[in-house]
Amino acid sequence: MIRKIFITIIGLFIIITASIAVLYFQKPDFTYLNLVQRYAARKVAERFDKTINKMPKDKRTIVDYDTLMNSLDPIERDFASRIFDIDPKKLGFKGPFYSMNKPYDLIEIPSVEEGNRQTCIQYCPKHSYKDYLKMTAQMQKDIGKKLYIDSGYRSPGRQAYLFFHYLTTSSKYSLKENAKRIAMPGYSEHGSPTDNAVDFCTKDGIGDLSGRQSANDFTKLPEYKWMLKNAAKYNFYLSYPENNKWGVAFKPWHWHWEKK
Repeated sequence: MIRKIFITIIGLFIIITASIAVLYFQKPDFTYLNLVQRYAARKVAERFDKTINKMPKDKRTIVDYDTLMNSLDPIERDFASRIFDIDPKKLGFKGPFYSMNKPYDLIEIPSVEEGNRQTCIQYCPKHSYKDYLKMTAQMQKDIGKKLYIDSGYRSPGRQAYLFFHYLTTSSKYSLKENAKRIAMPGYSEHGSPTDNAVDFCTKDGIGDLSGRQSANDFTKLPEYKWMLKNAAKYNFYLSYPENNKWGVAFKPWHWHWEKK
């Protein structure tokens, strides 16, 4: 009797293990990950979060991609690699690949208090930061207002962290929904060593990362209207207007530097 119970338990264990393995290795459904893949995604997000939070604050936005991936255990790393190996075009993202390399001339930008939060320490390549300073100085002269850098340069490692963070939270395990807002490592304008993007915010906390406003709120700002008329003089361009060809959600706060 005991032997039969033991064999039954072993059999159930094998069946459950095999079922988990099948679900784990199943090709991801881009609209909604299966139960096992959702668990794996959460483990990756949690490990990334612990690794990031152990780092000095001035290193978190420029964390090295390999450092972050090496913080994962073998199963977590395998899963994260499989996700990042997906062609972003299959998820609806039509933007180009930029780079996995880090700029050599990053300028550290001190954290600014905006609303009820801090922007945290940010970075920008020297050329885009110089133009940002010129642009905001003129904006202040013209309308008495200024935009702050809420998110500047992001390393591919930081982008990997953000991709899994939002995949398991606001995107609710939908790779397609996630790709509309967060690019994969190497595909984000924030990670371009030359034509990097900047997410802007106001002193009152109106901006993307505050999580309290919509794109429509940002478009009502006099700062935004000033940018539409003047930003190109300082080599800044709105990257993702409404109904853009890249398959990315409208981001009125997101402007990239480009020398045309």
